[in-house]
Amino acid sequence: MVAAVLPVVPCAAKGYGPEIGQPSPNLIGRTLDDRIYRLRNDKGSPKVINFFWVECKPCRQEMPELGRLEKKYTSVKFISVHAQQDQPENVRKFLDSLAGAPSNIVLTSGGVQEIFHYPGLPHTVVLDGNNVVLMNLSGYTPDNMHRLTRVLQRLTKQ
Repeated sequence: MVAAVLPVVPCAAKGYGPEIGQPSPNLIGRTLDDRIYRLRNDKGSPKVINFFWVECKPCRQEMPELGRLEKKYTSVKFISVHAQQDQPENVRKFLDSLAGAPSNIVLTSGGVQEIFHYPGLPHTVVLDGNNVVLMNLSGYTPDNMHRLTRVLQRLTKQ
């Protein structure tokens, strides 16, 4: 099991995000190309799930860095979840305005903050291949990006 190998790096404030060591809550939404996405059916590879909103300035800063990490750690699936109900055109416009973003975008009808228990946006959750929570990161900071990179290195042994 991957979780036993990795040092667990919890969010700075205990209780934020899904519980480390436990299965992730299910995530259901639609991709930008209008396919249904269900997290519980997506097993086999580790995942970085990032919750964002088009009006979130730290999200705008973080997304290109996540896009770069996605290109570097190809065995990890990056999923960016728009956490507020919005028109797909608005999300596309936001993504087009960035220097790069992760390729898997899931739109929701909202309510994911209550399901995933995160304090604000952006929020990132790292899962193993069985969708067990390994890490929660709240907010965009250089330290959080460094911590995420270290965990990805250990997950992929790069």
